Amino acid sequence: MPENLTLPFLVVLMVAGFYFMIIRPQQKRAKEQKQHMETLAPGVRVMTISGIVGTIKHLGEKQAILEISPGVEMTVVKGAISMQPVDDEFEYADDDENTESAEPDVTDDAPAAEQN
Repeated sequence: MPENLTLPFLVVLMVAGFYFMIIRPQQKRAKEQKQHMETLAPGVRVMTISGIVGTIKHLGEKQAILEISPGVEMTVVKGAISMQPVDDEFEYADDDENTESAEPDVTDDAPAAEQN
């Protein structure tokens, strides 16, 4: 190969390598993420990118409301929902029998709290 064509050939080769190593896989991941976002619907179990698992209660254009435990909801940006499948280890029951009282137990030995 002539000496004057070597440099342009190497530049073209580097640009092609950059495209196939970085840009194309990134476009593929963005397309998969977009398809995943289109499959989201209320009632689906999802995990956020920070690891919080919840059920979608309401879905908007930019945000989703997740129920992370019975009666506890949080709002997240849709982009924060991970594509990882959810493998639930625990299940919550809405039984009133299992819920504990929100009032702390006060015994005679414990000092009384001061009231202002």
